[in-house]
Amino acid sequence: MRKKTEVRRMSFVKAAGKLFIDQGFGVVTMEAIAAEAAASKVTLYSYFKSKEDLFEAFVNEAGKGKFEELEAAKDEPDLRLSLYRLGIAYLSLVTRPDIIAMTRLIIGEAARQPELCRIFYENGARRTLQSLGVVMQILIARGLLRQADPYQTGLYFKSLCEAGLLERQLWGLDQVPDVQTLHTTVAGAIDVFLPAYAPSTPPDSWAKSEPAQPR
Repeated sequence: MRKKTEVRRMSFVKAAGKLFIDQGFGVVTMEAIAAEAAASKVTLYSYFKSKEDLFEAFVNEAGKGKFEELEAAKDEPDLRLSLYRLGIAYLSLVTRPDIIAMTRLIIGEAARQPELCRIFYENGARRTLQSLGVVMQILIARGLLRQADPYQTGLYFKSLCEAGLLERQLWGLDQVPDVQTLHTTVAGAIDVFLPAYAPSTPPDSWAKSEPAQPR
């Protein structure tokens, strides 16, 4: 896509995202989005056919590069470091102000806009869970974690990382967590997670296991 074309496209995505967050999905019109982007409705429709298409683009833009950051945790040679990197990447993503705002939007619109929930889940939440599962699958294959369903394992790890933290963000009780808070939270999650998913080999061998190909 040519640079000017991509700039125009992104102007619509950003305008739509701002209006969705500020006003709610249902009340925002394509005309309002075009006006927010200082463009005509005809030009907007040449890029996006519906508000749903714009919302999907907004979700994808928010997650750009973040799934790769999650999956990069699999490359760490040490189990704790791998889990730490994964947990920090996950919490840094889901506690971002724009992601929190988007999640609140979805919760508020769920009953009225089920298609919106599907778009958000398929392009955001589901891809996040898949990335967590990819990392767990590699760690299991390398013998660093016991044999278990990798995606269920990732789901448990995710839940431990966000426990007591994400809810307060969604409810507006806390500011964006600082580095120390993230560190303490993820370290605590790992301490609870490892006894449940440690392999039968001694902990000293965790960092020495040879990597294997994912199944």
